[in-house]
Amino acid sequence: MYTIKRAAELTGISVATLRAWERRYGVVHPQRSDGGYRLYGPEDVRALAIMNSLVGSGWSAREAAAETLRRLSGRDAGGPDAERESAGASRGAGRADGRRGQVAPLRGGGRYQSEDAEAFIRAAERLDSASATAVLDARFALGTFEHVVDDWLMPTLGLVGEEWAHGRLTVAGEHLVSYAVQRRLAAAYEAAAGRADGPTLLIGLPPGARHELGLLAFAVAARRAGFATVYVGADLPAEEWVRAIEARRAAGIVMAVPRNIDITAASDIVDTVSRTHPEVVIGLGGSQQNEIEGNCIHLGHSITVAVGEMTRRLRMSA
Repeated sequence: MYTIKRAAELTGISVATLRAWERRYGVVHPQRSDGGYRLYGPEDVRALAIMNSLVGSGWSAREAAAETLRRLSGRDAGGPDAERESAGASRGAGRADGRRGQVAPLRGGGRYQSEDAEAFIRAAERLDSASATAVLDARFALGTFEHVVDDWLMPTLGLVGEEWAHGRLTVAGEHLVSYAVQRRLAAAYEAAAGRADGPTLLIGLPPGARHELGLLAFAVAARRAGFATVYVGADLPAEEWVRAIEARRAAGIVMAVPRNIDITAASDIVDTVSRTHPEVVIGLGGSQQNEIEGNCIHLGHSITVAVGEMTRRLRMSA
């Protein structure tokens, strides 16, 4: 539960605006503490984030409130209306095509990933860091870290890339939301530090590779699962992997292979580590992981599955 000040910070609106939206439009229904103070739950934060995004996109406050309540009630019902909402049929989701009340859908998988995905992309469009952060905070308040990353964050980042490729987002917008995600994941990584008492994992990228978000999300999940993680980051040459393994007596390494041009460098690291430290378990993630052969494990594209697989393999090799 959040105080009114924290709820306002999470959603990027002022306390006065939050109170006005609550009083005039009924978009949130806070509980009261024993001392009579307002306490806002994850659903309240989500509602405020949606409404704030709509208002920022040009909706009037009254229209935005009605649309926010309609989206939330449609989703909660779980029926055909909720399905249509998640597919982006509503007036406020997507990109304007020049006709009032009609919008162009997001590209990708199921057309619309969620209202939150659209709100996140609109924040990138407007270079609005506060709104992007509010969407992330609201979304992560709705489930476990692993569930939110696998089911919402990574698909949404895929949509961000598609919208950039099709010209909706600028490079600056894509960088802005990527940095917001990086900050959120880094904070989660530090918050999980106290759980690490298991085998040591080195986690990083091969030389020239810099796409870290998926790997950093895995690092958080691994630390939450009890691994003693050492996040060595991007652009690490093969000889430095070997030095790090020896310095920390690592039981395993996990490396992402995000692009075609990363395959050669990643293969070199797999070969070098296998030759110098055959006892070390090598796990690979990223879109090009299956292009790497040799003494390694392909971990797939779910951080939950990947952590479970590394746990199983390290238990077998112990």
